[in-house]
Amino acid sequence: MALGLIARIRGERETVGLDVGHYSIKYVKVFHNSRGGKVVVDADVEPVPDGAIINGEIQRRESGDSPVAAATKDKADKKQKDGYELLSEAMAKLLVRHPIDDSVDVVASVNCGAGAGGVLVDRLSVKIPKNGNEAAIILQTAQSRPPFDDQDNVVDYDVFSRDAEEVRANIVAAKNNVLDSWAQFFAMKRIRLSAMDVDIFGLVNSYTATASPEDVQQTVAIVSIGEKKMSIAFVLAGQFHSMRAMTGGSLDVLEAKLNDQLGIDAAKCHEIFEKGDLSVVDGFSEAEVENVMKQGFEDLVSQIEFGIRYFSSSEDAQPLNKILLGGGGASIPGLKAYIAERLEIETDTVNPFRYVECDANALGKDGISLGLSNIYAPALGLAMRKF
Repeated sequence: MALGLIARIRGERETVGLDVGHYSIKYVKVFHNSRGGKVVVDADVEPVPDGAIINGEIQRRESGDSPVAAATKDKADKKQKDGYELLSEAMAKLLVRHPIDDSVDVVASVNCGAGAGGVLVDRLSVKIPKNGNEAAIILQTAQSRPPFDDQDNVVDYDVFSRDAEEVRANIVAAKNNVLDSWAQFFAMKRIRLSAMDVDIFGLVNSYTATASPEDVQQTVAIVSIGEKKMSIAFVLAGQFHSMRAMTGGSLDVLEAKLNDQLGIDAAKCHEIFEKGDLSVVDGFSEAEVENVMKQGFEDLVSQIEFGIRYFSSSEDAQPLNKILLGGGGASIPGLKAYIAERLEIETDTVNPFRYVECDANALGKDGISLGLSNIYAPALGLAMRKF
C-alpha cells in the first residue's frame, strides 16, 4: 500500500531495490521511518530465462538484414523470443505480484560493465587549485588514463578524502550503450528509477549498513559469487576501497562440473546452493557430490587469491581480517570452510537480514533462510538507501 501524504511529510519513505542478474531478479522493499529506522517489508525473486542476459547485456535481435532475409527471420523469430522480451516478461510477472507506486524510490542494479567482467573501478589523486573546478579536473584526469579513456564509457566519481589541495576519489566507468539499453528497459516497463547501481556496490552497502561497530572497523573482502561472474570489493574501516571483477569463479563453473561428472542439472544445482544441502541430490552420496564440488572450489579460490593480490599491491592496503561471501554462491555447502583453510583467513557470509528488522507478516515469523539472505543481499543494500 502506498504511503499517504502525511506519512511522507513526517519523513517516512519506501525504497525498492531491484537486483537484475543473469539467473534471477531480486526484489526487496524497505520502509524508512521518520527516526531513521529501516524495516524490510517485502522480498521476492523471479527467475530470468536462460540467455536473456549475456555478459551483462540484454540480448536483442540483430537488425540490418535484407528485406527477404528479414521476412524469413521474422517468421522464425515469432516462435522464439529474444532476450529483451524474455526479461520483460519476467519483470512483468514480478510487478504483477508487487506493483510499484510512483511514490516509492526505486534503485536498480545491473551488470552494466565497461569490460567483459564488470565495471571498471580505480582510485586517483589530483591537485585542485584554489577556485578550481573539482568535478571537471577529476573527470578530465580520469578520462586521460586507460582504460577510462574509452569514448564509449560513462565515467563517474566519489570523493573520499580531501587534504589541502589534494583530492582523492574513486572513479567508476560503464559502457554508455549498455547503460543506455538498461535505462530504456526500465523506462519501457514504466519503472521510474531514482538511481541505477551495480550489484557489488549494493552488496557493500548491505554490509556497511548492517555491520556492528566493531566489524565495520575491520579490513574486509566482500566476494559476490554470481551465476556468470565473480566480483570482489574491499572495505577499509567502513569505507569502500576498491573492487575487482573476475573473469572466472562463478556458479556456472560448479554447475558444469556437477553436470559433466554426475549429470546434475542447473535447477538441482541451485537447489543445493540455496538450501546449502547436499542430500537433495538423489542417486549419489553426499561425499560423491562434495568431491566434485571441491574441484570447482579450486577455481573460485584462485580467483579470490588473484583479487587479494591486486588489493595488496595498492599503497594503502591493510592485511585482511575477514572474507565475506554474498550472492547466489554464498551458501554453497563446504565453501566457507574450504576458503578459510586454503587462504588462512576467517570466512563467513554477509547475511545482512540477521541484523535488520523484518516484517513477520511479509516474510514469515522465521524470516528468510541463510541462502535467500545472501541472494537478496545486494537488493537489500540498494533498498537501504534513502532519498
